[in-house]
Amino acid sequence: MMKILLIDDEPNLRETIAEMLMFSGYEVCLAKDGNDGLQKATAFRPDIIICDVMMPDLDGYGFVTKHMDSNLSHVPVLMLTAKVEEKDEAYGFSLGVKAYIRKPFSFKELQEKITSCTT
Repeated sequence: MMKILLIDDEPNLRETIAEMLMFSGYEVCLAKDGNDGLQKATAFRPDIIICDVMMPDLDGYGFVTKHMDSNLSHVPVLMLTAKVEEKDEAYGFSLGVKAYIRKPFSFKELQEKITSCTT
């Protein structure tokens, strides 16, 4: 069973995405911000990380920067974002992000990005 770490500061969105992922057969661990995500990544050992960009404390870019310096840097990161400017995506890709998905999104689109990042 594929393990997904989902990092998002919006509780309702985080729970809704997690329910859909679990219903689809994924094991899901939830984190409320980048710092929480770093701690849970170490304990949970995910196969993929889905991370929001805009969060308090440690945002998605800060998370990716620290993640890429960790012993889990091989775990792909897919970014969720409401930001739509190409410079934001370019910055994320320069940090090592594997894919972007813009909010709002369909669950089918999310599943396709997960598959493309893990095959």
